Amino acid sequence: MTRLRDALDGIAEEAPPADLAELAELAVTGYRRRRRATATLAAVATVAVLTGVTATVLLAMPRRMESAAAQSPAAVPTLPAGQVGVLSHAYRPGCRPPKKKGGPPDCPAAEWLVVTRDGVTYRMPQALAETKRSKVPVAISRDGRMLAYYSREAGAHVVRDMVTGAETVSPVAVPEERIGRGSMLVVSDDGRYVAFDPREGTKDPGLLIDMRTGRTVSVPGVYEPVSIKDGVAELVRYIKTDLLLMPVTGGGRPVRFDGVFIMFSELAPDGRTVAAFEFPDKGKGTPEYATRRLTLLDARSGRILRKVAVKGLPKGAGIHGTTIWQSPSEVTLLVQRGQAVRAYAVDVRTGGTRLVSEYSEAGKSGGAVPGAAGS
Repeated sequence: MTRLRDALDGIAEEAPPADLAELAELAVTGYRRRRRATATLAAVATVAVLTGVTATVLLAMPRRMESAAAQSPAAVPTLPAGQVGVLSHAYRPGCRPPKKKGGPPDCPAAEWLVVTRDGVTYRMPQALAETKRSKVPVAISRDGRMLAYYSREAGAHVVRDMVTGAETVSPVAVPEERIGRGSMLVVSDDGRYVAFDPREGTKDPGLLIDMRTGRTVSVPGVYEPVSIKDGVAELVRYIKTDLLLMPVTGGGRPVRFDGVFIMFSELAPDGRTVAAFEFPDKGKGTPEYATRRLTLLDARSGRILRKVAVKGLPKGAGIHGTTIWQSPSEVTLLVQRGQAVRAYAVDVRTGGTRLVSEYSEAGKSGGAVPGAAGS
């Protein structure tokens, strides 16, 4: 899920016109901890923020609406061993209103809940949901089959195949203390690779972990992982707006874009196009995610290919990020209104949209959906 919205929520009401780089620094160091519902877009015109996430993929998302049962987490069964089925999404339940007027809010124990594509919800206590300092992410592969999470018991990341029930524990120990505020997690479709970003707004390097061999590749701390696909990890450095396509064995050269862009997708099926939203230079003007104009970029040359006006999204909903490619001509946008997140396929030729899925609880506390970096 994107972390851009969190930054905007935290500073939109207070930020006067200012230098883009200065405001971006504030956003990078604070937006992950301010995740909450979408703010009024009109307030954003005075804000200059550079952050974002997202991922894109050829695999199709669920074609029907999905929702988790609104019930007490205590009544939800624990995730069993063995076959369960592909996932629709995951979320951390928030506090509910007091049972009695004037009483304390009902805040269940922090843990991840996972929802299958068939609509069955399970508690997953083995996946660490938060530490004393921060929330802990999970990540779901693009087809919903693989779930990556951090296990306190193992002291390492685990990938579970939700179809077979097989679990792979990372050979690489990661101290719990390394999981800081705004940590991110990405898993490849086959579950072999996991990208772990330990903390927001620092130069603390991340790790790309081969779950089979234990081989690791250091990820420069200035980059955020977007996706891992076809042996390549997509990494983005915001503010300067560099895109680095790094082979899982390491290496690669960044591409600098001529302009400021946020909310990057992964590579399109043509192997060279990415989708993003342009941000106004030095905060002058309205961000294009607010005006709903998508930019297609050449990931090899850095040049702008074209702009696409996105049509048919619901009024009052904020763009939450880009995720998978439904086809060579359709990229998916997540939009959020309240706690519900909806996925729309956008035709990048016409800007037309169609509703793909709804994740009724995914807007809570940094939910996870297939193909998007967990945070």
